[in-house]
Amino acid sequence: MIRLLVVDDHPPSREKAIADLSAGDLIEIIAEAETSDEAYKQAKTLLPDVVLLDLHLPGLMTTPDLLKKLVGLKNVRVVIFASQSKASEVQDFLDMGAAAYVLKDDPPALLRMSILMVYRGSQGIVSPSLPPNLLRLSSQERNILREIGRRGGIPKAAERMGLTEYDLDQILYHIAAKLEIESNEKLAKWAKKHGF
Repeated sequence: MIRLLVVDDHPPSREKAIADLSAGDLIEIIAEAETSDEAYKQAKTLLPDVVLLDLHLPGLMTTPDLLKKLVGLKNVRVVIFASQSKASEVQDFLDMGAAAYVLKDDPPALLRMSILMVYRGSQGIVSPSLPPNLLRLSSQERNILREIGRRGGIPKAAERMGLTEYDLDQILYHIAAKLEIESNEKLAKWAKKHGF
């Protein structure tokens, strides 16, 4: 059985996840936690196979800090369990060491499958509810999308990045092609819609 620690500060969400994941003989819920500090203490003591980690927790540690500490524990893998699909942060959390990024709205079978795949060593598992091709973006490309999502659009983004509008336009053209988006204008709207 997969030994799972469920970390979520919202009791109804945590209870639903526990009920959904306890069905069958695949997963054993060994503990639950509501704060980042409690989560780290439980994980350090129990060394679960997988930690199902909510993104926004009270406590002294931020989620990125907690994630880094959790993945530093021996044989502990982390599945991010998000209530909203904020595409801009998915790859950031995977880069920090999370093995998967799933949504609370995903069907229980998908959540169980993600946990099983992570337990077996898979990395980079992302909810199918998130935009396709998202994992194709480099860190630099994600930062560029964040810039064009800020006030002032492409002209101000070019100025902030020390580029000419033409150069930024060319960069955006390549990002749009990578994401299979038809134009830079649609790319800017896509970036804003997905939280960049």
